[in-house]
Amino acid sequence: MLTFSLDKIALKPHSKVLDVGCGEGRHIFGSLHEYVDVHCIGLDQDIPSLNKCKEGFEFFKELNSGSTVFMQGSVYSLPFDDNTLDLVICSEVLEHLEDYHAAIDEIYRVLKPEGKFLPSVPSYWPEKICWSLSPNYQNMPGGHVRIFKKRQVINEISDHGFKYDYSERFHGLHSAYWWLRCLFWSTQDSNYFVRIYKKFLEYHILQSPAWLNYFEKILNPIFGKSIAFYFEKK
Repeated sequence: MLTFSLDKIALKPHSKVLDVGCGEGRHIFGSLHEYVDVHCIGLDQDIPSLNKCKEGFEFFKELNSGSTVFMQGSVYSLPFDDNTLDLVICSEVLEHLEDYHAAIDEIYRVLKPEGKFLPSVPSYWPEKICWSLSPNYQNMPGGHVRIFKKRQVINEISDHGFKYDYSERFHGLHSAYWWLRCLFWSTQDSNYFVRIYKKFLEYHILQSPAWLNYFEKILNPIFGKSIAFYFEKK
């Protein structure tokens, strides 16, 4: 499930798209669906995730006439020249970084003027509930080191030379799942309520019924687990 409305971002043919912290590639594969003849780059530090990206790409590669590559790397030192990328996606990454300001500066460096920057972070109060329910949630290896407020993200990224366009919340059905996991942290893998809710989310993701998509759209402004931002390099 994507955390951005990629259909709202118009890209010219041969544009270059970078997904920083791409994980298993959901936004890269979403870009292949949405855009024609673009060059997609997925970058992550985790080798097993990159391997899954490469496996999944065998299925998606016929959708796009551009090139797609996955590589290991760090957001603090992106392997690209200045002003070379048209779109940078950075989904659910900044909350993990000790020095996210350095990461934003690096993203600014590689983007072309008027290039698009799409970061997303966990929404403030759903994330705050997770922290309150279980200290293990943020203390697990690679966990979240901060909770962002919406206005903080807008102001701080704007201070790095970006123009804020708008924001929106996604994944309204996912907040309750994470609350359940935090509430039953020590037994979450076997807990009945966690397993049932996970099956419900899997049904939503795989079947995508219209009524449930509409219901989540209603929930998103209040219960959205993630908040997505749309910026442009000045």
